[in-house]
Amino acid sequence: MNGAESICLPVGNSLFNFRVAGVAVQNGKLLLHKTPTDNFWSLPGGRVDMFEFSKETLLREMVEEIGKTVTVGNLLWVVENFFEYNETRYHEIGFYYQMEIPDLDNQLDFVVQEDDTELLFHWKDIKQIDFGSIYPEFITTDLLLNTTSIQHINLGFKNLNTAKINLS
Repeated sequence: MNGAESICLPVGNSLFNFRVAGVAVQNGKLLLHKTPTDNFWSLPGGRVDMFEFSKETLLREMVEEIGKTVTVGNLLWVVENFFEYNETRYHEIGFYYQMEIPDLDNQLDFVVQEDDTELLFHWKDIKQIDFGSIYPEFITTDLLLNTTSIQHINLGFKNLNTAKINLS
């Protein structure tokens, strides 16, 4: 949920965003989500609140989004990302953590209503992940399977409304 305390600051006609996401790889599949109007999948997570540690953000967001308590593991990636989404330019700093869902019942697709936004969740076979199938586009099978050290990733500007990202 994006409340009044979320770190999303207007700067001119753009937004600065501090986001945390979870990388849940279980039974050979990766958990992804998107809104019905998005033409891309991304990793679940949300905006950090003021004076909230990033691991706490991920714990809170997963309870809000999927109704489950997760286990937050190691920090995998720190990402500096510039993109345009719904006619707004973003400068985003993202922390991406390993995440497990201990009481996972199944890996069927599901839909969650969060405030006025519908979120579609999907478990994608990790062997089918290649460059361009998820946003941010740096996420690949090789990167997901080789997470022995923290990586700092800089991404150039991308327009997500016109991006052609493979949703299959």
